[in-house]
Amino acid sequence: MSWFVVDAVDVAFKRTRVALLEPFAIWKWIKLAIIIALASGGGGQGYNGPSSNSDFQDTSSLPFSEIPTLSSFIDQISIPDISWVIAAFIIILVLVLLFGYFASVMDLVLVESVTKNDVRFREYSAKFLRMGLDLFIVRLVLRIVYLGIFLMAALPLIMQIVHNPSTNLLPLLIASSPSLIVVIIALSIISSIINSFIVLCIPIAMYSYTGFIESLERVIANFRRDWKQMFVYWLGRMVLWALGSIAVVILVLVLILIPILLFSIIDAVIYFVLSMIIGEAAWIIIAPIAFIEIILLMLISIMGAVPLRVFMKYHMLTFIEKWDPEMNIPLFDVLENRNDLNDNIAV
Repeated sequence: MSWFVVDAVDVAFKRTRVALLEPFAIWKWIKLAIIIALASGGGGQGYNGPSSNSDFQDTSSLPFSEIPTLSSFIDQISIPDISWVIAAFIIILVLVLLFGYFASVMDLVLVESVTKNDVRFREYSAKFLRMGLDLFIVRLVLRIVYLGIFLMAALPLIMQIVHNPSTNLLPLLIASSPSLIVVIIALSIISSIINSFIVLCIPIAMYSYTGFIESLERVIANFRRDWKQMFVYWLGRMVLWALGSIAVVILVLVLILIPILLFSIIDAVIYFVLSMIIGEAAWIIIAPIAFIEIILLMLISIMGAVPLRVFMKYHMLTFIEKWDPEMNIPLFDVLENRNDLNDNIAV
């Protein structure tokens, strides 16, 4: 029995080589790096503030007596502070939603770019605004469901905190952590499986001109028909991601080592010369130069990850070709072979 995840490696490697190196185009790499960075998404923000409560001075010897309670946080927040917190939360939420939507659009743009071996940022972005919205809504609904399940699991903890705000949080979290960890692990596994289905749905929805729900039904039907291939696919992808990530780290370190040394020498020389002329004010000139250098290093680092991300996309598309033979993905080399065949027939 042939395993598609293994068979797809050689084809994906050849497609990646052609797309990135035949010919090599630096601007193409830069555009792919930007698309990949935008499609990756993710981020988090938290707030933490130390507090003290004189009511606990007499019980400092008790375990966790210095741990702030919910009521101590509430007591220190004034009405204007709450309004600012709410306003900041709304702004951050809107930005996160917009960024999530844009990341979904970039997922489609990346698939289209590697499929056609032609990167057109503006054209593809405009083309997939509506489909990107559908993908974003699907992902948003799933995340709300995950959050709802987690909140239901944490409901006893939440109710305890609400009914007794003076309860020390740390002991309560420690007592509830085993069950919450189990829920988190289970949700992580389930979300990873569903996400793998959604990733497979993206090219199916794009090139079969169906919605994501219909595409998901098609993927599930293929899974029922040939579930062994899917399980091996998951294992193979984990191995490929692990090996590829190690290679990317090594490549990025090699790529940025020389620029870091070069930038350090240049900055040191410029600072030395300027310090002799304008003194400590030299930092005013060095700071924007250093900022630009950091941006360049970040771009170089992202470009180092381009081959892996492009290879994994081609690997996924090649797997779909083998796993779902009725799905015709218009990959650039497939179209070229068809055109060559038609030319030969015409002759």
